[in-house]
Amino acid sequence: MAYHHDLARMAVACGLDAIGSDTRKALDITVLDTLGCMAASSPEAFADASLRAQQVNTGDGVCSVVGRAERLTPAGAAFMNATLGHGYDFDDVHLPSVAHFSTIVIPAAMAACELFDADGRTFLEAVMAGDEVGGRIGWAACSTEWNGTAVRNRGFFPTAILGTIAAAAAAAKVARLDEERFAQAIAIACSYAGGLASVSRGDNSTKRTQAGWAAQAGLAAALLAKEGFTGPDSVLETGQGFFEAFTGNTYRPEALRRQADTPWVCEEMSFKWYPLEYIIHPLVEMADRARAGIGQRLGAVTRIEASATGRFVTLFTPKATKIAPADPFMALMSAPYCIARALLKPGTGHLFLPDFRENYVCDDATRALASKVEFTTDPSFEAVFPQHVAGALKFFAGDELLWQDRVDDAYGSLHRPMSLAHLIEKFETNCAHLGPDYAAAALETLRDLHRQPDARWVGRLRRAPQ
Repeated sequence: MAYHHDLARMAVACGLDAIGSDTRKALDITVLDTLGCMAASSPEAFADASLRAQQVNTGDGVCSVVGRAERLTPAGAAFMNATLGHGYDFDDVHLPSVAHFSTIVIPAAMAACELFDADGRTFLEAVMAGDEVGGRIGWAACSTEWNGTAVRNRGFFPTAILGTIAAAAAAAKVARLDEERFAQAIAIACSYAGGLASVSRGDNSTKRTQAGWAAQAGLAAALLAKEGFTGPDSVLETGQGFFEAFTGNTYRPEALRRQADTPWVCEEMSFKWYPLEYIIHPLVEMADRARAGIGQRLGAVTRIEASATGRFVTLFTPKATKIAPADPFMALMSAPYCIARALLKPGTGHLFLPDFRENYVCDDATRALASKVEFTTDPSFEAVFPQHVAGALKFFAGDELLWQDRVDDAYGSLHRPMSLAHLIEKFETNCAHLGPDYAAAALETLRDLHRQPDARWVGRLRRAPQ
């Protein structure tokens, strides 16, 4: 049987009854964190612009946008919520796939739930199925033999490529498609998938909307399959199919089938403590610690060696762009800027979301210190990526080594899990601008999500009209 049929059979069969309490907790946390990221982006100018574009492109409708009063069509709401979720690169990531599934799967499932008035349990099972389908394909394309993910190595953005298929699976689950039509939703989504890795270089604003487009395209694939449309036979493995196009036929077929003793993909998400590209997280953590380690000698520093996986050298180059980012969004994809800002920020080196909004600073002192950051590769970091995101910093005054540190796993990853207290703190902070009662009410809804009898809970995540 073709691989996409195997995935469809697995997705149709999966459900909350098949998982234990730990898996269920992991699933709930991905929903909590992602909805908080959507809420955080909802008042931003890019959210206004995206919404205007969707109103023109798809029109007004009945589906909800988190933190906003407007309602859009299912396609428009899927696009908007996914774009908001990925708006500040604060959303969780499936490191083996190097892809942000939650920010695409959850919006597609929300829109489908409002379209079909599906209950909370169906929503959770849809998120579970979408993560699993996208993550299985992501795992198949990932191996140390070819230095991480073959999708990104070939120049494609895994979040958009894999996310389109994951979104289709989530929407198909909500629509209760049978195995045959579910497989067609996956096949159609494979044909719709697209996105270039160059969007993550930090010189453009398209990265946010790649998540939106994937959610919208995946939803469309499921709805078309529901109406009887079909995709290519053996779409994943066939000639001119998905793996040939997006990985150069570099993949592991055995990884497409979930084994009983392996975690569900929703259990494998890594969460973000900073609103930054994940590769930068260990470097900022060390820069924060370096404040005490270097103390008054920071002015004597002539060179800062920053080591990370070489696959993301674009976070350091071109140097002129990274030293003086064009705007705050591009700053969070600049390792030199983030290191310098963490070292110079008054009070603490922790970079919060306001540091890339109302408290954004890119002054002469920050640019001068950022110019001293030099990127170096470390073979040991290459060998463990993407399962481990590691980094190292060394501070020099001339030839004298002033201070050095190394982090083997980013905080929030599977190997250094983020505490529940920090996850809730992050959610509450992300929702704070929506009023004192919004976060508490949302948390109450989410705690009881599996008992929600219909899709009205989605509407409660909106902002009341002013």
